[in-house]
Amino acid sequence: MSVRILTLKNALLLMILALSVVAAAQTESTLYTFSQNTTFWPNGTLLEDSKGNLYGTTRGGGAYGMGAVFEFSPPAKSGGAWTMTTLYSFVPYGTGGWLPISDLVQDKSGAFYGTTFNGGNTTCSCGTVYKLTPPAVAGGTWTESQLYAFPYDDIHGRLPANAALALTSNGTLYGVTVQGGAWNSGVIYELQTKNGKSYTETDLYSFGDEADGNTPNGPILLDSAGNLYGVTLWGGAFNQGTVYKYTPATKTTAAVETILYSFGTSSTDGINPTGNLVFDSGGDIYGVTNTGGDQYGDGTVFTLQPSKGVYTESIIFDFSRPNQTGTNPVAGLSWNPTNHSLYGTTSQYGALMVGNGTVYQLLPPATKTGTWTETTLYDFTYDVVGGYPTAIVTRDPTTGTLYGTAQNGGIEGCDLYCGTVWQIVNP
Repeated sequence: MSVRILTLKNALLLMILALSVVAAAQTESTLYTFSQNTTFWPNGTLLEDSKGNLYGTTRGGGAYGMGAVFEFSPPAKSGGAWTMTTLYSFVPYGTGGWLPISDLVQDKSGAFYGTTFNGGNTTCSCGTVYKLTPPAVAGGTWTESQLYAFPYDDIHGRLPANAALALTSNGTLYGVTVQGGAWNSGVIYELQTKNGKSYTETDLYSFGDEADGNTPNGPILLDSAGNLYGVTLWGGAFNQGTVYKYTPATKTTAAVETILYSFGTSSTDGINPTGNLVFDSGGDIYGVTNTGGDQYGDGTVFTLQPSKGVYTESIIFDFSRPNQTGTNPVAGLSWNPTNHSLYGTTSQYGALMVGNGTVYQLLPPATKTGTWTETTLYDFTYDVVGGYPTAIVTRDPTTGTLYGTAQNGGIEGCDLYCGTVWQIVNP
């Protein structure tokens, strides 16, 4: 009898220990709270380099109060404090740009590229594309140069979207604007260079003609053949947004823009797609819509599956305030190649039901026709760890640790508070 009792006690002990390990396995922490005395309101996705440094932009603060580019460096020893460094402060006068609007991309030399929503052309202040070149000596001054200033006319695009530029191996940049072009509904533009110093801008495509998409609002995704993919907030057959593909011109063929899918095909379809698109290893496309879906209309995660050139859309998850999943995703998705799962953020609500947002994971089904499984990894508490996360989740490819920003919230002042940098270890 005593053996059976000891066995039961051991079993209970093992269960408690196992639950403790599970509880300790995933840890969310606030790495940094922005301050109104330095930089604040982080905007966009964090870019991680090979040393684990994180880079990003803020819409407020810096030396002139108009935004900055920052570096966030990990401690030398585990458990130490991270170090925040302002690399560049945008200047709100002259012909330079200010109010950085995009995520950063980086070339092999270490230079960053991005866009600002204001500045540049003195007539309209329609935004710029900039390059930030690292110093020749560590600790030196970073140099900002304007690659292009968007004009106000009836031809060119203006006001770049809140989305990262696409950078090719030969230095060509692709991006989108939310206004301008032939129908004032945004354009796809290209910046080409031969020396990395001077750039030639070309508007490749104007959105907005008839049932075409309009107001592109996500970054461009390049495939291996050089085709460009993205989303528009509006337009399409039902004026609820689209996923598009743009095939550049060759020496023998003209450029072609194709609508792969128009949202709003049913009362339960997602509407107003936003953020980035991702490919899986089989060529399926994944993305999010900010609204629409089931009866709650709180947004969706969708997939487009190609077959003989035709894409079929499926909703793999509906967000719902009553179900406490978080609602209204703004950023797109991150792909985990290890287990083929997806990570993302919602901008509002969650378990607290008060409007703070979440970080979530979607695990794929065991079979093609099965159901994806959603897990909320973290619920934000606005006045403690931040709120309104709207950036793509950054996943460290070695450790699997997740990083991101919350635009507002935290314990510091600012209007709507100042925002935070967060991490989730072992998600």
